[in-house]
Amino acid sequence: MSPKFFDILGVNYLGIDYGSRRVGISIYHGDVKLVLPMKAIVTECDGEKVEKICRMVKENNVGGIAIGYPINMDGTRGDKAKQVDRFIEILSNRLPGNIKINLVDERLTSEQATNEQKLFYTKQSASKTRKRRNRGIIDSQAAMIILEDFLWELELKNSGR
Repeated sequence: MSPKFFDILGVNYLGIDYGSRRVGISIYHGDVKLVLPMKAIVTECDGEKVEKICRMVKENNVGGIAIGYPINMDGTRGDKAKQVDRFIEILSNRLPGNIKINLVDERLTSEQATNEQKLFYTKQSASKTRKRRNRGIIDSQAAMIILEDFLWELELKNSGR
């Protein structure tokens, strides 16, 4: 799990992997150019999730959000995407107007995060994997991947490639 560095100065971004029980969170610190996981939000109440995210935005001077958008493998939107749409609507109504929410294709990010965790914790039992998932560690790892994907795209756009 090596940190990734981006050449986007001065702006902090929040990465979100939305789930009905847990929300994985990551942050990009523009001043040090580093993406790091944060403690996941564990609650089934969307209002509580939004309240905590708004607090994180304010405390970390966040200038934008990248949220994983669950597109089916065939490119269609399913029920999970509709849940994320509802969550984004609630969140956007509570955020300051200057905070843009960016949708990022999140296909296979949770699987990738799980695989990265397995590489990092090579002798991990199935019960320990479940405990890590329940604490939101894998969700926040997925949020890191979502945020990194967004930042790569942003960096490519800014560099004119």
